[in-house]
Amino acid sequence: MRGLAIIALALLLGADPPPSDGTITGKVIAVDGGKATKRDEVWVYLEQVKPRRHRSTTPPPAREIRQKNESFVPRVLVVPVGTSVTFPNDDLEEHNVFSPTDPPGQFDLGRYTTDRKGRVHVFDDPGEIEIYCDIHMKMWARVKVVDTDLRWIAKAGPDGAFAFDHVPPGSYKVHSWSYDSDEVITPVEVTAGATTALSEQHLQLGKPHAHVRKDGARYDQYPL
Repeated sequence: MRGLAIIALALLLGADPPPSDGTITGKVIAVDGGKATKRDEVWVYLEQVKPRRHRSTTPPPAREIRQKNESFVPRVLVVPVGTSVTFPNDDLEEHNVFSPTDPPGQFDLGRYTTDRKGRVHVFDDPGEIEIYCDIHMKMWARVKVVDTDLRWIAKAGPDGAFAFDHVPPGSYKVHSWSYDSDEVITPVEVTAGATTALSEQHLQLGKPHAHVRKDGARYDQYPL
């Protein structure tokens, strides 16, 4: 009640009401072998701890990963739970889209050649999903599925900086992540009208790992 009275008084006096939201700023430093290094795909997202908000019943916006020049483009996406991702094939040659890690089990969109519309998979469970082509070993992608709203997902800048504006007061966890790496999680309290500047987050990069075809065979085990 006191907060409403202050806003009402400010309006009567012709002044702007006090801000009701806060800001979070920070910087993520990617570390490899104990040394700072550059990685383009560093992402940050917020998890609200309290007060809990009701999730929107509106599905998140659809996204797209294209198959082009024997690559997935983009190679990395971070999306809310329930996001549908389309995989068009822009190449004249046949590709495949499968994952051995999408919980509760792998998905396989089959093989198909040029298809501008593409085939769709809905990511219903949180996790880091590995995506490959059963034909071309060098084709890989990652979809990081997180239990938060789209507005609380951001890609860190070239220098690792990030910012979240218009954050309602409350308790949050700031997650820093890159593919094949463990998350760094930092608790933070947001207060109305204040900017919370986090200390540098050091994200230890993981090492790429070999993968096999969807039947478990090596890519060089038998000819296509």
